[in-house]
Amino acid sequence: MSEGLKELPVPFYLPLERKMESRELYEQVFYEDTEKFVDYYYSCKIQDNEILASEEEGQIVSMLHLNPYQMIVNGYELKSNYIVAVATHKDHRHRGYMRMLLEKALKDMSCQGMPFTFLMPVNESIYAPFDFVWICPYTKLPGRVMQMDMEAQNRYLAARYQMFCKRDGRYMEYQTAEKLAEEGEPEPEKMPPYMARITDVCQMLRLAGSREKRELYLRVKDSVISKNNGYFLWHASEEDSRAERLETVPDRLDLELTVGELASMIFGGFRICLSEVV
Repeated sequence: MSEGLKELPVPFYLPLERKMESRELYEQVFYEDTEKFVDYYYSCKIQDNEILASEEEGQIVSMLHLNPYQMIVNGYELKSNYIVAVATHKDHRHRGYMRMLLEKALKDMSCQGMPFTFLMPVNESIYAPFDFVWICPYTKLPGRVMQMDMEAQNRYLAARYQMFCKRDGRYMEYQTAEKLAEEGEPEPEKMPPYMARITDVCQMLRLAGSREKRELYLRVKDSVISKNNGYFLWHASEEDSRAERLETVPDRLDLELTVGELASMIFGGFRICLSEVV
C-alpha cells in the first residue's frame, strides 16, 4: 500500500444508528434514483446490510454497501454479498478510497468463508483490476413467474438454473416494496450484466463439480486475498467436490491461473439467473 493510502482514515462498518448518515452521499452520487426509491432503500435494505465507510471530520466521504443474499449454487445454499452503492464524495475522489474499501470488504468476506461476491458495474474498468469478471446478463423473469409465491419461484428457478438468489420471506417482502418504489418510473432499456469475484477459493471450488472424476493441482494468483494465493488440490466429480490449500509446492501442476481466470472458468460452467437491482 502506498504512503498516500496509509494517510487515509481507517474504514469501518457503520452501526445501524448511523447508517442513515450515508444517505446524503448516496443522493449526491446516485442522483438519478428517485426520492421514492431512495426512501425504499433506506427504510428496507439498510436494516440487514453492512455499510463500509470512511469519514473525514465527521462526514462520510466514501462507502460501499454489502447487501446479503441467500444463494442456491448447484444445490448448495450459502450466503453471498451483493456490492452496491460504491461511492466517493466528488471532493475526495482519486485518493485511493475505493481501493481501500474494496480490498477491506473482499478480505473480510474471505475471513467469513464466503465463496464469492457479485455486483452490477457502472464501469467494468473500475472492478476488473480487482479480478471481478463477467458472469451473466440481467435476467428478466416472465411476469407469471413474478406472480408466483416464493416456493413456486424457487422450484421454477431450480429446474432451470444452477445459481440464483433464493426466495424467502424477506426477499419477497423487499421485492414487493421495490416494485412499489419503482411504480410509474420508465423501465430501463437495458440492464448491465453482472460481475463476480471469488473471495474463498476452497469454498468456491466446493460448488463446482465435474462430469469426470479428476484430481487437479492448481496454482492460483490473488494479489488481494493472501489465503487465495498459492497451491491447491481440487478433487472433483459429479457426486462431490472439495479442495484444500497446499503448504508445499506440488510435484505436478495442472493449471496456473489468476483468481479472476478461475472465476471465469467456474462461473462459465453455470446456468445463472440474477435479476436483483439492489
